Amino acid sequence: MESIYPDWTGLPQDLLAAIFVQLEIPDLFRSGAVCTSWHSAYCIFRRLRLPSPKQSPCLLYASDACGPEAATLYFPSTGATFRITMPDSRLHSLHSLSPIGSGHGWLVVADKISNLHLLNPLTGGHVALPPITTFQFVEGSLDDQGNLVYSFSGKSHEPYSLPAVEARDNMYERAVLSCSPSAGSACIVLLMHMPFRELSFARVGDQSWTRIQAGESTGLQWRNYHSDAAYSTADGLFYVVRSDGSMHTLDLNGPNPVATKIMPGAANNSDDPYKYLVQTPWGDLLQAWRFRDYFEPTESLVVPDNSNYVDPRVELNMTDLRLYKIDVHGQRLVKVDSVGDHSLFLGHNVSMCLPVKDFPGLKPNCAYLTDDFFEFINFYKFNKREVGMWSIAAQTMDSSLGSTSPLRDPWLNWPVPIWITPSLF
Repeated sequence: MESIYPDWTGLPQDLLAAIFVQLEIPDLFRSGAVCTSWHSAYCIFRRLRLPSPKQSPCLLYASDACGPEAATLYFPSTGATFRITMPDSRLHSLHSLSPIGSGHGWLVVADKISNLHLLNPLTGGHVALPPITTFQFVEGSLDDQGNLVYSFSGKSHEPYSLPAVEARDNMYERAVLSCSPSAGSACIVLLMHMPFRELSFARVGDQSWTRIQAGESTGLQWRNYHSDAAYSTADGLFYVVRSDGSMHTLDLNGPNPVATKIMPGAANNSDDPYKYLVQTPWGDLLQAWRFRDYFEPTESLVVPDNSNYVDPRVELNMTDLRLYKIDVHGQRLVKVDSVGDHSLFLGHNVSMCLPVKDFPGLKPNCAYLTDDFFEFINFYKFNKREVGMWSIAAQTMDSSLGSTSPLRDPWLNWPVPIWITPSLF
């Protein structure tokens, strides 16, 4: 007797390719594992670099539940989770990496000896960035026990040395990409680093980092204290914001970096909120000011038995989020009370503002947040991380991220979870 069920394994490959184009990336991966013929069509789809639909941002995190060689993607638009195996054995696992940026589906991560890499966690794409010893003020050597240490020098601070495994916790603030690293040397990595959140950059393929010096030659101030950056494809410039709210454009297209001041700083704010730059779909550039404060922990800490735990038992939680439209011509910031039917994504990732009509599961007028406070996440590694959805209207945090089902896997305290927009390129 013939089966009454259709034989989906016999679908033509061109039809399967047309279906694959419409799928979210987790569903695309699952489809490639259905059977031999579907896997063959999936391989052709990947080889032809066919486009996939707009992908919803997801939270990438490590957890004990997914094992040491894997990570989990959580999609707040659907509440779904998707386990991935970290594909590059040279970098071991997400548990051993410190993420400091993401964009275009790629992570910027620091490894165990504090060198930076670009990693696509879905495809296994990997690009090694120039080593830490190519910064002008860093030198590497071996101590008496043969361990790698880095020496840091400079006019602005006394020289000091750190073990290689500790340098990344003291060195890297965040990184921003101009485009996908798959574009080769067109991809620029702009890095904010210590001391004083200064700026350096490297193109894919460069052998060393180029420090963007402060002074008359660039227009940047000493002790930069940069908070965030955004790259504009419209004019090919980076936009950078300092902790006082002042802004510069940064042109890295010529032989020498050129900075142009476009916004003065605001009056000193004793609360010192962290400032993000957010490009909106309607053409505005926003500053998002994130206020935080320390609180007594609401849950007990889980600390490994072999840990020499000395961190204070505190939580760093958000208390307010204020949005300002940047009026360059008027040289002022204009208070914004809502992003309407859009969602913000803030953290170590390239800041995003997305229409919920493209991702119906997202909540409008909300900010999806991860922890990114430099000192807290690097030095208080067993303390609870703040990950959640902030209602801009109600000024409240929902730690469930507004999902329709509870999260199955608790994320680890370190490395810190990070937003990515999945990409196969």
